[in-house]
Amino acid sequence: MTTTVTSDRFGTIEADPADIIDFPSGIIGFPNERRFILVRHGRSDAVAWLQSTDTPALAFPVVSAHGFRGTYPDVPVEAVASAHGIEASADELAVMAVLSAPPSGPATVNLMAPILVNAAERKGVQVFLEGTRFSTRELYFLPRERECETEPAPPLADDDAEMQMSAE
Repeated sequence: MTTTVTSDRFGTIEADPADIIDFPSGIIGFPNERRFILVRHGRSDAVAWLQSTDTPALAFPVVSAHGFRGTYPDVPVEAVASAHGIEASADELAVMAVLSAPPSGPATVNLMAPILVNAAERKGVQVFLEGTRFSTRELYFLPRERECETEPAPPLADDDAEMQMSAE
């Protein structure tokens, strides 16, 4: 059985209900948006879209922080996740950063307010990291993309994606 998600950006998407990520508190600035799916950006291993299952026009481009190779996060996230009802060890958490890639400027990622997801339970939260040295606008260099076709993203537990980030 699949769930049909309507998206202004991607059209109609058939998603497995087990792939829906529940955000009990919503996303920062969108407290009533509580259910999302990840949609791969073309054949990219670096960029995906967090698409609302309820609001067709709402989709956030995100990148996995796991590819930042030990430089991020620079503060523990387990306690922050736990305080928001997401119980998981650091290894069990998928950490994503919202990407901003305007056509007239450099791409940046929000590393001050990452999205934390317990991949096994499909439960997430966006949090502010107190004490981090990172900001909401860290430079991000997009890897070269392959052909652009939209398809569902792989499961969150798949850590094969490699990304490059520069916080200059």
